[in-house]
Amino acid sequence: MSELKVGDVVEFKIEKLIKGGFVGYVDGQEIFLPKSLSGLKEDESVIGKTVKAYVKEFKQNSVVVDRKAYLNDIKAKLESKADEVIDAVVTKVKPKGIVIDVDGISGFVPKEEIFYKKIDHRQYISEGDEVQVKLIDPVRRIFSIKKTLPNPWEEVKELNIGDVVKVSVSHITDYGAFVDLGNGVEGFLHISEINWDGINDLTLGDEIEVEIVEINPEEEKLRVSRKNLLTKPAVIFNENHNVGDIVEGVITKFINVGAFVEIDGISTLLPNKFASFKKGEKANEIFNIGDKLEFKIITISPEENKVIVSRKDAMPNPYDSFAQTHQVGDEVEGKVKYITDFGMFIDLGDIEALVRKEDFNNEYNIGDEFKGKIIEINGERVKLAE
Repeated sequence: MSELKVGDVVEFKIEKLIKGGFVGYVDGQEIFLPKSLSGLKEDESVIGKTVKAYVKEFKQNSVVVDRKAYLNDIKAKLESKADEVIDAVVTKVKPKGIVIDVDGISGFVPKEEIFYKKIDHRQYISEGDEVQVKLIDPVRRIFSIKKTLPNPWEEVKELNIGDVVKVSVSHITDYGAFVDLGNGVEGFLHISEINWDGINDLTLGDEIEVEIVEINPEEEKLRVSRKNLLTKPAVIFNENHNVGDIVEGVITKFINVGAFVEIDGISTLLPNKFASFKKGEKANEIFNIGDKLEFKIITISPEENKVIVSRKDAMPNPYDSFAQTHQVGDEVEGKVKYITDFGMFIDLGDIEALVRKEDFNNEYNIGDEFKGKIIEINGERVKLAE
């Protein structure tokens, strides 16, 4: 150790914890790091840790070192090299980024600052790897790897919203896909922008054309749409069908306002009000997924990409049949379907009839049997009274 002098940097592994500090060895020579000059917690967790420090003075049996002074100098040196490339070693790989060591100073590289591409850094970086970084936040000691590399976003600054570009599918997620422009820049393709069906039909490596819908190179943000380049299904539907046509369709999905019906490979909307002649009845109450039925086309709006169909308009009107077999004064029986402020509706099988509040005296609950007389038949309006 005669070669050492005050101010030299010495690197050693902490072997034990003693009163007042830490002890390690270099070539058999004891190195003593006082607690007050260490910047370390005084507990067993630091044993085995390798540290660097300045030689402060020589004692009879040991070399006294100062780690705090060394770290302060390194920190000042780092801050002066904010725009320079610095060598570092990876000490820990975490889901949110990597922990690095820069001459004894611990720093962090967030996963967003590792690669320009949206890839899992844990598959490419391991503990002990040597990396080059740039300091981007001296206060929190945040570093960036990708800022030491050529920035591919510089190459896309000439692109604008509305431009059509050819890309390849690089990642697929539950909510869409990422596409590569070919130079490392990736754009996000939301599942709703893949096609008009909202179904992800892409596979890794697919080469497709997309339209740019949002671009911000400074924020490294790019959103694209494939759907915008595809013909709207309602346009195709309009070429082969007319309003009023009776067509066959399959119930594919229920939603709050009704159901989706697939007709000739195109998804159309069946609103609840067109599901049945009975007021208030919803599609999911009377149909099942996979039901194949006839529907009448009510609306075709190519520009809005909307096709509306009706089930009840494709069926014989049960109120017409009722009017042919019943007349005012006839007695009928049914069950109370629902109760309102102005009366209640009675289920008579294929149709519903209204009993106004003033036309009954007894108390009823939903599901109760009701017997009454017909007091009005007028189209789809039938009224009863006790």
